[in-house]
Amino acid sequence: MSDIALAVIAVTIFFLTFLTIFWMLVCSHLCTELVEGYLSKSKFVANNRVVFSGFGLVGKVLRSGAIALMFLLPRLCERRGLIEKDELLNLPLDLKRKLLAPWIFAYLLFFSMLIFWLFVVKFPFLLSSGH
Repeated sequence: MSDIALAVIAVTIFFLTFLTIFWMLVCSHLCTELVEGYLSKSKFVANNRVVFSGFGLVGKVLRSGAIALMFLLPRLCERRGLIEKDELLNLPLDLKRKLLAPWIFAYLLFFSMLIFWLFVVKFPFLLSSGH
């Protein structure tokens, strides 16, 4: 693969990363308090609100990330008593998507950066055609 193609891939990944960070900030600002309203019985959400409410936008991002983690591990959170049983089911589907989409996309971009680093920076001989 040529150096220009590798540079285009790297710039694209970094550009998408910055767009995702912006998307995450906007979604956190607009949706965090709305989602927390639906999860009002959760001790985990209430504690995070108290701890991170003074951090401004960064606190909202941390709170939305914690809620996104609850969606990824709902049974574990229920067993630990962090949320009430089936409390996450009360949240509207479009709000779940708005909350989870930037986090999932950020994880995909992180994975693509890791793969790029492995094949281009750390082990470039794996990418060569053998000539």
